[in-house]
Amino acid sequence: MARARFEAGVPTRDEWAALWRESDTATFFHSPEWAELWSRFDPTTQSVPELLRFTDGRQALLPLCFEQRLGGLLGCFTACPQATFGGWIASGALDDAQADAVLAHLLERGPSSLVWRMNPYDATAFDAGQRRGLSCRADYTHAIELSPGAEALAKRFKNGYRSDIRKALKTGRISVEPATRLEEWRAYYRVYQETLGRWGHQLPEGYPWELFELLAGMHSPFVRLWLARYDGVIVSGELCLYARQHVVSWHAATLQDYLRSHVAKVQIFHVIQDACARGYRWFDFNPSAGLEGVRTFKESFDARPLPAPLVYVDAPVKRLARTVAARLKVPYAELQLTPLTALLSPVPAAPPANDQQLPEPHRHSA
Repeated sequence: MARARFEAGVPTRDEWAALWRESDTATFFHSPEWAELWSRFDPTTQSVPELLRFTDGRQALLPLCFEQRLGGLLGCFTACPQATFGGWIASGALDDAQADAVLAHLLERGPSSLVWRMNPYDATAFDAGQRRGLSCRADYTHAIELSPGAEALAKRFKNGYRSDIRKALKTGRISVEPATRLEEWRAYYRVYQETLGRWGHQLPEGYPWELFELLAGMHSPFVRLWLARYDGVIVSGELCLYARQHVVSWHAATLQDYLRSHVAKVQIFHVIQDACARGYRWFDFNPSAGLEGVRTFKESFDARPLPAPLVYVDAPVKRLARTVAARLKVPYAELQLTPLTALLSPVPAAPPANDQQLPEPHRHSA
């Protein structure tokens, strides 16, 4: 198969945003807002997107970032910041030759390394990776396909979860609404700090308040912090990020004293109801970091595992550093790689949605 020809350049922000809004496979992590957030928060992270223009008029955009490490010695490209779902977004479906060309370009990072978490909603990228014989570190996210509607989905929840949600709602003491003021974001951050301690982490190990302040200050219609109140007091929250067909719960926390009230389950069900009502296709719980209890919680909502593997391209210096670290038995230094062909299949391509408008979540006023 001849390699498809393209011209590579730097997209304008408007070009990037337009491609992102039109893509049925995009997540919020592919958006310019996500890259801009991390560039502002972390001065060692630089947004370096690339736009590939093919001769037939189709385009593919790579929302790359570059992270400086050790003065650039261990500098690394990431296909999306924070090892979130990455890869390309395209104007229309790419043919096999074009997908192979984009993949080859993504993997050819010269003297720098690359970390790429594959997008479980882009079957084209998985097909291209299998043709290339990629190996990866296996990982999965859990997601719910929303087309049956909220009531039908609730019937698939684990019996105990359905009962817990029903009983909690009957008390009339729980309400779930989006944050509209910066003070409410601060209240959620206090919930998160308590949660860190419960998980055995020190406060410096978590995200600082400045990150949440930046998120609130974006005033983005695609960022929504859902807050659950018990008797009017904020005791739980779910930070959700929205794209054309995809909603992801990126961050969540609940006060320990309210876990038995099942407020977190009510909160998730409310978010799912809202996503169904506004025409989204997927609610994504995000990967579980290998935590069995977290995985079981998600599967109790009948969420299905979808492959979200990590692809690594190590520059020579990085390979040497990884070898030394592995010999010193540094945790996770040695990569356990699996052929991409051995993983579960990604989701099938979405049906055509040319007339679908990107649903717009509630706007914040911080």
